[in-house]
Amino acid sequence: MNLKSRIRNSIFLKVNGGALYYALLISLIVAVLSGMLILYTYIHNSYIDRQVLQEQVVSNVKSGFNLVCKNPELLNYDTHTEINLYGNNYDSVILEKRHWGVYDLIYSESNRHNYKARKIALLGDHSGKKEDIALYLADKKKYLSISGNTLLKGTCYLPKLGIKRAYIEGQGYQNRELVNGIAQQSNNELPTLIPEKLKYLENLINGTIDKSDSIIELTAQLAKNEIANSFNNNSLIVYSDEITKLQGINASGNVIFKFDNEITISANCILKDVIIIAPSVIFENDFSGQVQVLATEKIKIGNACKFKYPSFIGVLKSIPESGVSITLGKNTVLAGGVLLYSSASVSKTPLKMHIKETAEVYGIVYCNGFIQHKGAIYGSLFCEGFTLKTASSLYENHLLNATVDYSKLPSDFAGINLIEKPINLKHIKWLE
Repeated sequence: MNLKSRIRNSIFLKVNGGALYYALLISLIVAVLSGMLILYTYIHNSYIDRQVLQEQVVSNVKSGFNLVCKNPELLNYDTHTEINLYGNNYDSVILEKRHWGVYDLIYSESNRHNYKARKIALLGDHSGKKEDIALYLADKKKYLSISGNTLLKGTCYLPKLGIKRAYIEGQGYQNRELVNGIAQQSNNELPTLIPEKLKYLENLINGTIDKSDSIIELTAQLAKNEIANSFNNNSLIVYSDEITKLQGINASGNVIFKFDNEITISANCILKDVIIIAPSVIFENDFSGQVQVLATEKIKIGNACKFKYPSFIGVLKSIPESGVSITLGKNTVLAGGVLLYSSASVSKTPLKMHIKETAEVYGIVYCNGFIQHKGAIYGSLFCEGFTLKTASSLYENHLLNATVDYSKLPSDFAGINLIEKPINLKHIKWLE
């Protein structure tokens, strides 16, 4: 083989060796890229699977709430109930219902693999599915007399003697229709309250405390600090047998204040979601908050107070005595409900409620006594009778410039449930 042939063969061999090197390098790069693509696809699909599982768990929790809202009698109070949502073995939810004042707490929890979701909701009774009762006046064999710019709008249950115009304090009845709605005959007694809810409120107001609840004494130093407690915890009972005035306190969440003495709540207090229990409770002018209040003697609310939705005030007295009352001051607005109730006869010492001029209540007002109503109730009023005190006289079963208008209650309003078993609950707010 000559020199020229050897050079040609050498060049040929070098070219083939270099091609193999590049081929291996390219194969390695392709393998790495393919592996990265496969890994990315796996991670992406795993992320999607995790997101789907997490979203399914959250969806199960919400489905649990919807199930309770549409089937209120599905759950008993203070019991855990596990429900299989879709007939399989993995989409289930654990539900629990608890009292929180006149409202209900629903705990919904769902678990799947390593994923867990839990939410707490405050539920109220959805009035939109019920009869639009504006007024239920028990039949005590007396007329209802109305004058001035009085407005009754909605279904009104009235005594057999009916309703008539009256001329009071120089004012005759100004409107055309006596009742803007359907008039029905009432019974001689008011519709009864739900025994289960009434028993809970009586136990709460009389001091029956769950042994699992935490109890701390309210001192002057503690009142300067913020008091907060999650609804995931047991209730925190803040107790005092000495304090008579609450000033500047900031409290929220699963907290129940219990006082042995009459308590005055200053306008500078910040209260949210809490319950207050005392023999008597007085709110100073301009108070603003979202609170439930229970008393055994009286609740007196000053002028220009704002009880934000959902709030509630109630006086429950087993044996009525003189002075058992509820008063709402001028320009006060309360969204939720009002209850003045005694399980005993109130014929000799009737319970008394006073809603002053320009005061407004959104929701239900229930009083198995007498009410002096000069403001506006947007919702339902249940009472034994009316009183009207003027500068010159005292009238019975008279209304002057008063409003009871069911139509002004928002269609999605979820209020307190006192009279009949709920047929449709509604979510009010999420709680922490």
